[in-house]
Amino acid sequence: MNLNWHGNKMRKKVLYFISLLFLFSNILSGETKDSIPENLTERNATKAILYSLFIPGGGQFYNKKYIKSAIEFTAETLLIGFTLHYHIKMNNAYEKYEQTQNQEDYNKYSNLYEKRQSMFWWLSALKFLSVIDSFVDAKLYNFDEKKKKIELRFEGNSVSLNYRF
Repeated sequence: MNLNWHGNKMRKKVLYFISLLFLFSNILSGETKDSIPENLTERNATKAILYSLFIPGGGQFYNKKYIKSAIEFTAETLLIGFTLHYHIKMNNAYEKYEQTQNQEDYNKYSNLYEKRQSMFWWLSALKFLSVIDSFVDAKLYNFDEKKKKIELRFEGNSVSLNYRF
């Protein structure tokens, strides 16, 4: 597999696109209270975290955020693929350097090492945001229903707070 990145410019564009897509996935998903089944009003935050840690997009899928899950799965899969691509190329460059002891081969190895490390950082950041997002989604899963139980009233010069059990 030969990826021609045209330097750092193309790679940065792809990474920025993935980041923006992930950050705006709540807006893109268009999921509302109506998408929550009536008989299921709670989500286990621990399960959401574990699914998100071990399965790309798993926590979002568990929370019934299917579009967000697909975006997360795609982004993580791409970053894992790019990381593996750079790792393989880096190992090949190092083997060539060991044979030739040429400074140019070492510079190529060093450049590929930096790219691989960059992909690790992007993947780690995405995984961290995914875990946090799945935790928050699980905690706020039935937020609209809970919000209906609390009512704040302003009448004249008084303020009252009502809570329905």
